[in-house]
Amino acid sequence: MRPSLLFTSSLSLSSHFLHSRAVRGLSSSTALHAISRSDDGTVIITPQDESQHSATVILCHGLGDTANGWVEPAQYLANQLPHVKWILPTAPIQPVTLNMGMSMPSWYDIVGLDSRSSEFCEGLDESMERILSFVENEVSGDDSSATATATACVNPLDYSRIVLAGFSQGGALALYTGMTQSRKQSNVGLGLGGITVMSGYLPRSKAFAIATGSEKTPILHCHGEQDSVVPVQAAALSKERVSSLLKEMGSENSYEVKTYPGLDHSVAIEELKNDVAAFLKRVIPPCRLSQRSPSPSSQVCKKMIPNQL
Repeated sequence: MRPSLLFTSSLSLSSHFLHSRAVRGLSSSTALHAISRSDDGTVIITPQDESQHSATVILCHGLGDTANGWVEPAQYLANQLPHVKWILPTAPIQPVTLNMGMSMPSWYDIVGLDSRSSEFCEGLDESMERILSFVENEVSGDDSSATATATACVNPLDYSRIVLAGFSQGGALALYTGMTQSRKQSNVGLGLGGITVMSGYLPRSKAFAIATGSEKTPILHCHGEQDSVVPVQAAALSKERVSSLLKEMGSENSYEVKTYPGLDHSVAIEELKNDVAAFLKRVIPPCRLSQRSPSPSSQVCKKMIPNQL
């Protein structure tokens, strides 16, 4: 059965700009969340009762899109996860070689569709730094930087209570950042709660190296079987590369691939409802921060029993 279409890709990598999006059957009421926007295009969806905030998802859009294109799907997921804060950044506008040099929101340049071209990714390092600043702000609760002003975390979190997620190019950014980068002023990997990749891929595969401390980070990779932009084989190749490196490190993690028959470069309602939401509930379940301390990473987070959910 063909899955219900949530929305289509905003940009085809075949150099055709397709800003088409269809949303059907998606309820996105946010009675439990407040929405705010910053001058740089970042959208923040925060629990109305900030004392309930115990986890954060940083969700990156795809090439040619903006944070606004993901507000409704994020709202839908927010209803399922009332304890989660959502940060939706917008990529800088820059020329994209593959799209005839057209300027558009892009996390890094794409010069071609072959594996060799994906090793360049000019601008990826700068985008990773930006995503890392959001992560560190959530951990420290620091609101002193310009980036943190609108996204400062009232309840400082442990790294294990943060998930990086993204669609297409944004998924590639989430995967690379979450597995290769280290904590601020430390050589230890981020050790995030999880990574969610939707219709994405692993960029810079040859240079990809997993940071020590992130070996156990669970990954969910969702992909349409009829994806005409990023072929579904990218999911298997990404998993293979990550798994092979983990094997060399004497470790393994959960890299789960979910595919959807008939789905093109898009996201399906079933994907969000049955897989993404379930994954997030598993890796960052509702909890109660029962102890405050000067060191956010030493906070105790106890899972809530069913009648407290």
